[in-house]
Amino acid sequence: MRCLKKPILLFETIKIKNKKALNLEFHEARANLACKDGLKFSLAKKLEPNLSNLSDGIYRAKLIYSQLGEFESLEIYPYTMRKFESFKLIEVNFNYEKKYLDRSLIDKAFQKRNECDEIIMIKDGLVTDTSIANIAIFDGNSWLTPKTPLLQGTTKARLLKDGFLKPCDINVDMLLNAKKFAILNAMIEFKEIEKFKFIE
Repeated sequence: MRCLKKPILLFETIKIKNKKALNLEFHEARANLACKDGLKFSLAKKLEPNLSNLSDGIYRAKLIYSQLGEFESLEIYPYTMRKFESFKLIEVNFNYEKKYLDRSLIDKAFQKRNECDEIIMIKDGLVTDTSIANIAIFDGNSWLTPKTPLLQGTTKARLLKDGFLKPCDINVDMLLNAKKFAILNAMIEFKEIEKFKFIE
């Protein structure tokens, strides 16, 4: 009997605010690109029946699907943002071009943060992402974001489209000399970190 290979699983993290799922078109676009033949279901239709039962506030929806485009599961739970001040720079050599459910390589890098709140992954001498967010630096004129992140986030895609962010190769020196620093993802949106510290 032939053993069937399990499909690779991916996920989308979607922000729900006051019973409304935000920026779904960007999540849908990314998920469609991640699947071999596109998504075979609507994100909105999977989410909508669950929204009316929620209280007002911020929730995190984790929607898991297969690389074949099939829906797998949905979890929704209250969201509280953790503290971000200190960032450990960690060299990595892996790819994470799709939002895979298996984050073991990222988790392994995160374990090296020591006493820091978060990591910033450096690949081939260039700044990429934190373990959960894209990054941006302000150089005095513009907000710049890595041209080659490990994962293209939906908030990053939206802010690039709006012209608020400019893609750029960011090396470690540029990061260390940044006048301002921000992290961005679907849940945090764009958050400038007032007090930030980078540890090499």
